[in-house]
Amino acid sequence: MRHWSLADAAVALFSALLARLDRRLFMPARADYYEFLSAVIKGAKGRHTLRDIFDRDARRYAGTVRGRLSSAWSRGYPAAGGDLYATWLGCFPASELAIIRVAQLSGNETLVHTLADLAHALRLSKRSRHIVWVTVWSGVLSLCVLAATIMAVPQFTVPRLAQLFGALPFDYFGYWTQALFAFAALVRAAWAPVLAALLAGVAMLCWSIPNLTGALRNLLDQVSIWKIHRCLGALRFMSVLTVVLQRQGASSTQLRTAVALLCAGASPWMRGHLEGMLDRIDHGLVGAETFDTGLLDRDLYWYLQDMAEARGLVRALVLLRDRLDGRVLPQVARQAQVLRWALLVCCVAGMLALGLWHYVVIDELRRSLMIFHASQ
Repeated sequence: MRHWSLADAAVALFSALLARLDRRLFMPARADYYEFLSAVIKGAKGRHTLRDIFDRDARRYAGTVRGRLSSAWSRGYPAAGGDLYATWLGCFPASELAIIRVAQLSGNETLVHTLADLAHALRLSKRSRHIVWVTVWSGVLSLCVLAATIMAVPQFTVPRLAQLFGALPFDYFGYWTQALFAFAALVRAAWAPVLAALLAGVAMLCWSIPNLTGALRNLLDQVSIWKIHRCLGALRFMSVLTVVLQRQGASSTQLRTAVALLCAGASPWMRGHLEGMLDRIDHGLVGAETFDTGLLDRDLYWYLQDMAEARGLVRALVLLRDRLDGRVLPQVARQAQVLRWALLVCCVAGMLALGLWHYVVIDELRRSLMIFHASQ
């Protein structure tokens, strides 16, 4: 029996941490990797196995994230019996691996198309997140500037005014001056609990986006950032669902299997919609009616109904995905622009209000000081 030394334990711990870090770092590049594998498998026409591809990548990219992962996959692929799901488990999301497993069981050609379609779906998701981030970050930054300006009132501007007009008794302070000094005292006393409440509110907002469900969420899904998330969720869902159904068909059993596959790794909010679809299938609502859970806007749902009647469900879902592809990204960009401008307007209004308030206070103090000296 082998006895582990402290050095062996340290090496094992380092290797485990490095493997976890590699998997996390490679995750954003999986769309390119799916596309690469799809092209190589399609072009090789059976001349190279997946293990050959892993071995070649391990040699080419030795010492890099991709090289270390490829080496691990090359060792794990035969041990898993050639199952990509088991080989890549922990490296890629479970929902994607479930789709890849179904495609692999259907043959090489299906796997090639599935990997390419998954790459396309992931790129759409990445582009949409990039649009939201690039659009909204300036508005969030402006709110931080406003918060810093408010914090400067009790720390700098009011103490400086008190120093400059120190000879003026408090009884001569005007209405706006007293209000500013009271505001500074309030900020000084309450900034910590207010900051804690704001951070808690932001944390609650971030938690609610993927987790909140129920009637309240149905209302929130029609406004602001929750609507953006719903639109992006619908786009991702349709992109991945069409990957599965285009290969399998759309009978009630296959549709249920496809929807159930997507439950793996889904957020509580998305899982609620998926479980609603499964319930509708179990109650005999197979077709466009399956997707009437609130995930789609009403006009898109009606479009899906019409196309399903005219072209069949699978073709209707493909057409809906293409429509979402051309519609959701501009729609998300518009909604993000509205959110950004709302934040910017709030910031500018707050800064102007503080600036005008200080101007009025300085003028009020100057006149009060003149009256005070005239009365002496």
